[in-house]
Amino acid sequence: MSLKIVSTFGDHTSLYPLAVKDCVNSLGMTAFSYDAGGKIEAKDRFIDEFGTQAIWLGGLPFFKWAFNKTAYKAAKLNPNIDMRLVADKEQFEVASKYAKEYSKKLNDKNIIDSLSAAGQKSGLFRNLFLSKFATATALTLTSFFTLVKVKQEYTKKQIEKEFWEKKAKEGFYKNDLAKSQAFKGFAGENQVKSADSAHKKAANPSFKGLGSFMQSFMFDPVKNLFIVDAGITGERLASSRTKSEFVEYAIKEGSLLLFMYVAGRYVQKGIEKFSEKVFKKPIELHAEFLSSDELKNSISSDKISKDLDAFSKIADNKKAVYEFFYSEKNSGNIIVQAAKKSGMISTLKDASKKDTGLINPHQYIDVKKMKELANNLAKVKDSFKNSGETLEQFLKKSTNLKIGSVAANIGISCLFLGLIVPYSMLKYREKQNGNKEFHVQKQIQQNLENNFKARQNTIA
Repeated sequence: MSLKIVSTFGDHTSLYPLAVKDCVNSLGMTAFSYDAGGKIEAKDRFIDEFGTQAIWLGGLPFFKWAFNKTAYKAAKLNPNIDMRLVADKEQFEVASKYAKEYSKKLNDKNIIDSLSAAGQKSGLFRNLFLSKFATATALTLTSFFTLVKVKQEYTKKQIEKEFWEKKAKEGFYKNDLAKSQAFKGFAGENQVKSADSAHKKAANPSFKGLGSFMQSFMFDPVKNLFIVDAGITGERLASSRTKSEFVEYAIKEGSLLLFMYVAGRYVQKGIEKFSEKVFKKPIELHAEFLSSDELKNSISSDKISKDLDAFSKIADNKKAVYEFFYSEKNSGNIIVQAAKKSGMISTLKDASKKDTGLINPHQYIDVKKMKELANNLAKVKDSFKNSGETLEQFLKKSTNLKIGSVAANIGISCLFLGLIVPYSMLKYREKQNGNKEFHVQKQIQQNLENNFKARQNTIA
């Protein structure tokens, strides 16, 4: 398994683990639906699950991209500059200083010009960011609401088609009945309206009072997606076509939110604590960096002690921390190298798209996360000294434990979402209804049958 992939799937701000978990869940739900309700329920579930997944993962990036290309372009502002950087006066001052320096070095005036423009129009820049967040989230949810309505109408038509085909085969579809005005009126009627009012209500989401909530979620792509998922959950429950479907969705959506956004972090932390306590191997660092030559050489020469000491002296001074990371003289510091290799900070590229190693002055540097990184490096250093192993043995075992922890975390979630949750929903259906049939299909068919008999009696 590529260490880059392991690092990506072990990152709690990455969308890839969520995509894998959701895909496994969707496959499991579709398979169980086919087994329980046949082709019609399987199609209904497939459209619901994979259509939602496409909107869920693609909606936010697409609408944000469109906002960047329109609103930001019209305002002549760079959407890739972090709003937190502009809001932090100390960091903005340091970033501007190095942006000027890097602009000259790379012969790219846009580096400093775009940052200066964001600072001069900080109010507009902030409002654009908040508008992009709210607009992208709202449009993504609206796309899902539309999918629900289309999907339910499609399923209803499929059930009606199957019903009338069955009647034709049974000999009930008589020419005089088919030609009658009563039948024509009946065939065009909408038999299932139970979810209409709930859907109309949910299709107009309100963002009133969402300000403080957005502030804590808008900078993390996973948490931003949680807002969308919460909206999807609400819509699915509101538009449930039967009581049984409502409970099944409650089981499914509750489990999905748990394993997508909560359990994964705690499982990973639990495994990391277990590794540190039992195997004496701290594995909080990214797998890619644990196996890197930078870490190996730094520990081997004990340069890591000097690097950590240099950082600890300025760690409580925010402005000094910013200077520490931007300054080229610290580019060889193990903390700076770890932050770069782990994707915690990004670097600039030159005109030929070659990595310059220079810290991108348009990003926000989270001092708290840098302190945590330094602490994790110190734990690795101290654990190695007390291990009695060679450096190669220690780092190899640590890397393997990290790979195992990420695989176990993803595996546990996939087991629950792809097998246990769909099975639980099926068992609930059997207990509630006495069978595994697609209850929505059964209800629509019963309505059709009742109305069909009523029309027959009227014609007779």
